[in-house]
Amino acid sequence: MKCISKWKFPQLRNKKTQKKKGFLKGHSKRIRKIRKTLVLMGVLGIVLLIGITALVLYIRGGRLDEPFPYSRSARVFGNSVQESSMIVEGMAGNLCVGPSDSPLDGVDGKEGELAGLFAIRQGEIPFSQGIYAQKDPGILTQLMTLLVAYENLDLDASVTIEQEDLPYSLNKTCGLAAGNIISVRQLLNAVAVYSAEDACMALARAGAGSESAFVDRMNNKAMELGMTNTNYINPTGAQEEEQYTSVYDTYLLLNAVLDQTDLVNALGTVSYTLDYTRADQESKQRWLDSDNLYVTGGVSLPRGVTVLGGKMRASDTENYAALLVQDNYGNPYAVIVLNTDSQTNLYERMEQMLETISS
Repeated sequence: MKCISKWKFPQLRNKKTQKKKGFLKGHSKRIRKIRKTLVLMGVLGIVLLIGITALVLYIRGGRLDEPFPYSRSARVFGNSVQESSMIVEGMAGNLCVGPSDSPLDGVDGKEGELAGLFAIRQGEIPFSQGIYAQKDPGILTQLMTLLVAYENLDLDASVTIEQEDLPYSLNKTCGLAAGNIISVRQLLNAVAVYSAEDACMALARAGAGSESAFVDRMNNKAMELGMTNTNYINPTGAQEEEQYTSVYDTYLLLNAVLDQTDLVNALGTVSYTLDYTRADQESKQRWLDSDNLYVTGGVSLPRGVTVLGGKMRASDTENYAALLVQDNYGNPYAVIVLNTDSQTNLYERMEQMLETISS
């Protein structure tokens, strides 16, 4: 048989060449496609790794056996309120410990002032000045009144106001009168939001039968919490010679309040509508605005700091503040000033301690 050379037949050569070119072209496309797939897989792998890392950090930061950031709720003691409030859940851990006086850059405590900054999650006291010294607690007394009443009374129970709940010595009331019928939860809100002294007296009688018996329960609770520099004489915070506490004991009290979601909610509420019934069965309401300027926004806060709740009073004669706050990461703090010689110094000291939290 005679062999035929492909070079003598160009058409055969062209077909071979075209087939080879087509093969090379298809091969290049496949390589490019594989490269794109590998790049895409690499990007997805990086994104997945970042996501897993973030999830691990989130889980570590929010385990139920540790403090974690708070969420918002619009209910206080089961009642709807105008302003949403912070909820606290599962707060526990070791107590803060530290010396009576511990300076901190940026905080300039004046001589004679009693103040402290407590990092609750870390169990540390970044700043302290005379935190174990005894001082009249003033309005901060009502924090213990709230805690003891909350632990000993049925929130849905009705209380009939009696004349003994309304002594002439009261300075601030929510307008209750003898014969009014009101629930325990309403009284608690009146104390938490408005610092109503008539509500304090009514809770004391309802909770223990008499003011003196209720004060005994307050002092027993103080002993239970380790408040060794505290003694109560009345539930309202009216100044009396033998009524005293300390900055550190106030921290212990706030730490106990922090375990009670309802109490923290109420203490952080901007306003509340009080509902009660008169002796003639006529329903009445009264609007109560919070007397805590840190809660209402009357005093500005550093960026990154949120007030959960607390008590304060600033006047020519009384300057107290005890706040529960948190930073952007959900770390809770207690910020307390028990004595300053002016409103200006109260606000200045509070601002300086709050600034250290936000920095």
